[in-house]
Amino acid sequence: MACRTRSAIIPLVTLGLAGGLALSLGCGGQPSRDNKRAEAEAVVSASQTAGDFETSKSAPPIEVQLDGQSWTTSQPGPLGDPRAVRGGTLKTSIPNWPATLRIYGKASNTFLNSIVEGMCYESLCAFHPVTLETIPQLATHWHISDDKMTFRFKLNPRARWSDGQPVTTEDVLATYDLLMDDTLIAPMTKQSMAKMERPKVIGEGELEVRCVEKDWRNFIAIAGTSILPAHQIAGLTGGEFLKTYNFTYPVGSGPYLVRPKDVKKGESITLTRRNDWWADGEESSPGVYNIGRIRFVVVRDHRLAFEKACKGELDFYPVYTAKWWVEDITSLEANQKGHLIRQKIYTRNPEGFQGMAFNMRNPPLDDVRVRKALAHLYDRRTMIREFAYDEYAPLKSYFPNSDGENRDNEMVEYDLATAQQLLAAAGWQDRDGDGYLVKEGQRLTLTLLYRAQAFEKYLTTFQQACKKAGVEISLKLVTPETHWKTMMDRKFQIAGMAWGAIIFPNPRANWGSRMADEVGSNNITGFKSEKADQIIRQYDEEFDLQQRNQLLQQLDAEIFAQHPYAQDWYIPSQRILYWNKFGMPEGGLTKYADWRGVFSTWWVDPAKEQKLKAARQTGDPLTPIPPLEVKHWMDSPPPDVAEAGR
Repeated sequence: MACRTRSAIIPLVTLGLAGGLALSLGCGGQPSRDNKRAEAEAVVSASQTAGDFETSKSAPPIEVQLDGQSWTTSQPGPLGDPRAVRGGTLKTSIPNWPATLRIYGKASNTFLNSIVEGMCYESLCAFHPVTLETIPQLATHWHISDDKMTFRFKLNPRARWSDGQPVTTEDVLATYDLLMDDTLIAPMTKQSMAKMERPKVIGEGELEVRCVEKDWRNFIAIAGTSILPAHQIAGLTGGEFLKTYNFTYPVGSGPYLVRPKDVKKGESITLTRRNDWWADGEESSPGVYNIGRIRFVVVRDHRLAFEKACKGELDFYPVYTAKWWVEDITSLEANQKGHLIRQKIYTRNPEGFQGMAFNMRNPPLDDVRVRKALAHLYDRRTMIREFAYDEYAPLKSYFPNSDGENRDNEMVEYDLATAQQLLAAAGWQDRDGDGYLVKEGQRLTLTLLYRAQAFEKYLTTFQQACKKAGVEISLKLVTPETHWKTMMDRKFQIAGMAWGAIIFPNPRANWGSRMADEVGSNNITGFKSEKADQIIRQYDEEFDLQQRNQLLQQLDAEIFAQHPYAQDWYIPSQRILYWNKFGMPEGGLTKYADWRGVFSTWWVDPAKEQKLKAARQTGDPLTPIPPLEVKHWMDSPPPDVAEAGR
């Protein structure tokens, strides 16, 4: 899957591209920093993977000649844990029923749809979950021309739809045509696909795609698009597709399917593992997609869903509320006896960043010294300790927990003296009768917009610290709609904001200088830097992943030095709650996975399931209890991650 800001759950990394850092943490397309802080909503981040890779840590490209043409392929080997068994049921919750079950088109960008897409549909290629190297999926081979403007793909002749029909080049063409149809009402998807011409069939099972402009994302966009069956969608306009498949599915080629009888509108949806998945015979398939049935039940209240998990009515639940994690779970007898497990799994899943965005377009926030001073007045460690049970780590990157993070960025600590020195250097030295700083007769007064009362305790702490330094902060609570519109219109001074993340970012959207002058763009702070623009240009044309990561690290340092945000904190692990009946890979999840990787990584262990059933009846403990923390993928976690891992 590609071209959208969500990701799919498959044993290979698949990615959406639409917004770069613009995956918002709110509803209706509006980013919501305060929702995350209030811990009312789960954060959906950018990448799902599956499998244990102790025997499959790399998939280096293999260059081959077929029929006189150069091709690339790879042999990733088994992507799953050899201990895995197939069968059983996993029951979890979703907070609401989506407006549509379609994977494409208007209103399709939902949490549930992203999961169904990744489990039921496949793309031409995917990316190795440890190295992010390209590996086969529906295509066995691919080729990128020397000028990076032409791609070729060779389909796997074994690939089949769930109705038994073969996957062909016509399916790719029909999918491309659908995504390019304006009546599908998917402008971001079309924008990505429009950078390439319509694929051309060049041989039996072979396609060629020519690019309109050079961009490494083009390969990901076309290779990562979930393919739909031409024998069901060919000839449909986008509008016809919207109506026909609003609450039903075309057949898929993936390991799961959704039977019509398993769609209970407004209540639940169940995915069933196919016994005839064409790829079960592939070398990469053992040990992945193990669970027989995965059921998602609608539970609209987060606390109620948590309580259902604690009672055993749900098998699995991601925990986002620190109090529940620290106090409520540990007080349960089921947890103390090893029946109900809480666990933190540390991966390299890229996290978004959040904080107080400074509008750098106007004084006094156009002065980096003022912005840095305010950041030094933001006592994050105290807030994390007093309000959040020490369950978070302060941010010092705009690409946190990712390969693009610059580990050399220096943490901005609370420091009243340094803040005062910076303000004085910026010309704010004199104080009025109320103790506030003044310059040329103007008091240093700033308005901070926020959209959730739950965060007021954090903001008032910041407000009090600023007062000590002579800065007057006016707090203004507004509706989410007003908050969003005010930022998009650039009519703010300081505003709370959060952004999501994907593995392959698009930094131009948030940090390109041209975007600073575009009303409604993601560059809400007005950040401009010739150095950053140069790095972004290099990044956009660099096809080598390691080189791109190095460029991101350089960009991270440049952005960080300008302090466009007073950064908040993040959760450096996946906090999960589950009943002790599952098997899982050694790392708990794969390297770039978030918690959704359990659906394709884990399995129901029959022996554990029987022991759990007996122990719940007798009250006996289950031993050994799995460790609280799993840090398999954290070779060298930053100190602040280690501190937060309690």
